[in-house]
Amino acid sequence: MFKIKIIIILLIFSSLLFGTSIIKNENRKIEKNIYQFNKKISQKEKNLNESQLDFSYLTSPSMIEKKIENLDI
Repeated sequence: MFKIKIIIILLIFSSLLFGTSIIKNENRKIEKNIYQFNKKISQKEKNLNESQLDFSYLTSPSMIEKKIENLDI
């Protein structure tokens, strides 16, 4: 009876240990994906901010007037 309890305890412990390592590895994969997505998002936000700045600069009335004046000459 004592041997059966030890075997059951060892089986439970080893299965929990194995399950923990699997979950930990999956968690690392998910964290890497999140990091990559955050990196892509920050690059896209930077591009968006630069595009908005360019748009506001190019569509400002004073810049348009300067371009028109340069065309008249």
